[in-house]
Amino acid sequence: MLDLGTREDYHAKIGHWIFWEEDCPLCDRKNNKARIIWEGKHWYVIHNKYPYSGNEKHLMAVPYKHVKYSRELNGEEFSELEEVQKFMKDFYRDEQYFSATRESMGNRSIEHVHMHFVPWKLQWKFLRCMLENQGFPIKAEVEIKK
Repeated sequence: MLDLGTREDYHAKIGHWIFWEEDCPLCDRKNNKARIIWEGKHWYVIHNKYPYSGNEKHLMAVPYKHVKYSRELNGEEFSELEEVQKFMKDFYRDEQYFSATRESMGNRSIEHVHMHFVPWKLQWKFLRCMLENQGFPIKAEVEIKK
């Protein structure tokens, strides 16, 4: 069983701290070894220590190279994302999941691009709330048909 914390634990631990390259927890593969489940040439996949979903199936794909933005990745690094996606498809099998890329575009706690993979069907209501909480003005009302 992995030692996982909650999102509340994470925010209590870091407060408003931003991790830079010299203290980046995603660059510290040695201390993350127990949570790493796949390694490629340019990327690794790890169980999120503070999962959004509250379970071990919240994964992150992380490039070995410390970069803030995906535009800083080279062609080989982008190409290996195909292998990451194949791994995720096998890992989640028939379970629904969504992914999101976290880049350093302000107010992020870690200045290291990474992708989240969460076992869950992302619904518009959640996405809207998440975007509004991050300062994006959502004005249009949307009718969702089932």
